[in-house]
Amino acid sequence: MTGELATPLRERAMETLQESTVMLKVACNLIEQGNRKEAERLKNLARAKREVSVMLMAQAKALENGARDEFTGTVAENQYRRN
Repeated sequence: MTGELATPLRERAMETLQESTVMLKVACNLIEQGNRKEAERLKNLARAKREVSVMLMAQAKALENGARDEFTGTVAENQYRRN
């Protein structure tokens, strides 16, 4: 059962990571064109997406391991716990 729950998380993590990669490529192109401000904005968004991807992978791993830790909740629940 936990493996079935982990698969969609891994898929979302990979999609998010791919989006991040595309954003970084676009940011590089913008730098070459001299648009550093927009490149910086995209780079920051890409970094945030990469962090989400890592978190989703950690949640999937926790589910596969049957662990009941902070990664088993939703993103909003985890954010609430940290504050």
